[in-house]
Amino acid sequence: MMKLLETPKELAERVGIPVTNVRYLIREDMLDHIYTAPGKRNPKIPSGAWEKYVAQFTVKAEPKAATTRREG
Repeated sequence: MMKLLETPKELAERVGIPVTNVRYLIREDMLDHIYTAPGKRNPKIPSGAWEKYVAQFTVKAEPKAATTRREG
C-alpha cells in the first residue's frame, strides 16, 4: 500500500538525498507539503510531490550545435 504522506526523513531515504535538503525545499516552498501540527511544525509531503518537484525544476540539456571545422 502506498503512503499518502511521508515525513521529510522518509522522503530523503526514499530518494537518496540528505534530510536537510528536503527541509530546505519545504522551508523555501519549493516542495509541496502540509503541516499536521499548529505553528508550522511536523511537515508531511504528499505522494507525488517529489515527482512534481523533479519535473518542475529539471534543467533540460541543450543539444550541442554542430560546429564547423576550419581547415587551415
